[in-house]
Amino acid sequence: MIKVFLVDNHPVMRRGLASVLEKSTGFQVVGDADNAQDALSQIAELKPDIVIVDAFGGGDDNSRDLAMIQEKYNKAKIFVLTDSNRENDFLKAISAGARGYLSKASEVSQLLDAIRLVAADGAVVYSSKVARAFDSTLRETNRQDQLSQREKEILNLVAHGYSNKEIASRCYVSEATVKAHLRRMVEKLGVKNRAEAVATAIEKGLIAVASGSLES
Repeated sequence: MIKVFLVDNHPVMRRGLASVLEKSTGFQVVGDADNAQDALSQIAELKPDIVIVDAFGGGDDNSRDLAMIQEKYNKAKIFVLTDSNRENDFLKAISAGARGYLSKASEVSQLLDAIRLVAADGAVVYSSKVARAFDSTLRETNRQDQLSQREKEILNLVAHGYSNKEIASRCYVSEATVKAHLRRMVEKLGVKNRAEAVATAIEKGLIAVASGSLES
């Protein structure tokens, strides 16, 4: 079950989207708000998997809201659902931590598939123009061999000999999510497998592995 929180300043939009999600298999709308400030305390309490935000509705630029949500509650994945088709808005969203970016004009099936993909640690784009911008951003990130805090956490557990199942339990995610993280880390680090990923990360100082077992 994918737990979703909605942030949109149009009540009708929130109610309509909530209705669509609740009628679809595998989704639970746990709450909603009309702005990021009101959403923060609820998000921290309700612990959604996905936070759907319109940061660029009506020509407004509320990309700071995305960064604020990401900073205050970084376990949730931000999904931008907007009527903006501006490439710059997409780049701002990705820079602020958004994992998905989709047009409100999308088909329902496309939206549901996109949310599922983001929940499984993928990324979603909605036009070839935006896709090219995303590819450029991703390549730059890969060149810098940057790992997210969660990726470092998982890789550190791998280095201490934990299985995917054990890592999933410790990190409160599914095994599929752990595997997705590992695939992305292998790609980022330019290696062939998880063992090489650990060795490379230690060599680059991305993780530090002390002797002995991690504390429970």
